[in-house]
Amino acid sequence: MVTGRKIMVQTVNSGEVLYKRNEGKLMNSASLVKLITTASALSYLGADYTYETQFRTPGVIEDDQLKGDLIIVGSGDPTISGKFTNQEIYTVFNSWADRLLELGVSGITGDLIGYDKFFDAPAPGEGWQWDHLAEWFSAVPSSLAFNDNSVDVIITPGVPGEAAEVELSPDTRYVTVINEIVTAPADSSTSVKVIKLPGSNILKLSGSIGAREKPVTRSLSVDDPSEFFLQNLREVLHRRGIKFRGRLKLASRMGDEKLLDGTTLLFRHKSRPFSEIIKLCNKNSHNFYAEQILKTIGLTEEGLGTIGNGLKVERKWLTKAGIDPNSVRLVDGSGLSLLNLTSAEVFGRLLRYLYRSDDFSVFYNSLPVAGRDGSMADRLLDGNAANNLRGKPGLNENVRSLAGYIKTADNETLSVVFIANNFLVPYSFIDSVIDKICNRLSILKRKK
Repeated sequence: MVTGRKIMVQTVNSGEVLYKRNEGKLMNSASLVKLITTASALSYLGADYTYETQFRTPGVIEDDQLKGDLIIVGSGDPTISGKFTNQEIYTVFNSWADRLLELGVSGITGDLIGYDKFFDAPAPGEGWQWDHLAEWFSAVPSSLAFNDNSVDVIITPGVPGEAAEVELSPDTRYVTVINEIVTAPADSSTSVKVIKLPGSNILKLSGSIGAREKPVTRSLSVDDPSEFFLQNLREVLHRRGIKFRGRLKLASRMGDEKLLDGTTLLFRHKSRPFSEIIKLCNKNSHNFYAEQILKTIGLTEEGLGTIGNGLKVERKWLTKAGIDPNSVRLVDGSGLSLLNLTSAEVFGRLLRYLYRSDDFSVFYNSLPVAGRDGSMADRLLDGNAANNLRGKPGLNENVRSLAGYIKTADNETLSVVFIANNFLVPYSFIDSVIDKICNRLSILKRKK
């Protein structure tokens, strides 16, 4: 039983509506919100936009020493991880160590300071569910971010009767592990529980893992992500032989408004272009990337990276796209909040507007391809919609959705939007209904 469903199918050229049902009714559309976030950001930032992280100092380099503080100025770059480096999470940090060594720095006499003031204080979004806050997909945005502001806990069985082995990735002292997981006999099943103690970076592990079981991985968000960034960077510098004598500090806690005045730029690091960033965000439905992007447009357009400023910019873009910003309620960039309210009509208008805009090619290529990649890799594997539909699915509690483009048998491009709320059937049933409709649309012939 499904008590709430919205559908809108129309041609993107003429805007002719082929089918609609409850298209104007406000409902939660889950990750479809990312389409608004990435489309508006693409419009304001451009496909070639790059994040820049600067390394500055008020001191000088003498006798192999940086005599003074090393200040890392973050702009919200979400890509400092293994996502673009074959899962080698320390690649960027190691490249920074290389740059310092090339400059002749083998030691730092001052403090390691993270300039984190371009974004406001990291915090969960409005309406994010408290029982999900420890999960990786609820990682909060921050001006300085590393490894998606999350940590992987890898649990491997040992000798039956003894404790299981636990590894962290990244391997950092920033997270404390209390390991109470026992290795069970070879024929035993696995039951593992990982809890992050509230307001801390202490992980408590309990349960058991069978001696012949494969390693189990749990991914969790970290508290105070900018400090997590600094701690991991310091550990990398130490491993590379760069000695560090000072403390870790965050600019947001120092109260020094002139911290950067008179500093010298040592070097800068630039991210991949924005076209690649939104591709990862949309294809993989990455909440953390979406939240970073929302705060980024708040920073570039309004002067400070806050959710409120980002949403203000989105409202301007919706108006430009011919969509009444008062026809939606948006509270975050990812769609994680159950307080977001949108309609099928809004996404129909958005898709048609983008189809006729200069940003279409980049936006279109950022969407998952049915049966091929991202969050659509395992859907529509058979039928004419496979390798045809480019669409973004959404999933939340009692929410299933899909919005994107599909070509008919006449090579006519349609925009399709489906949103279902408040259902008692399995998610797979909702998906199967949506997929059947998409396959039917892919063989539609209207030309005579």
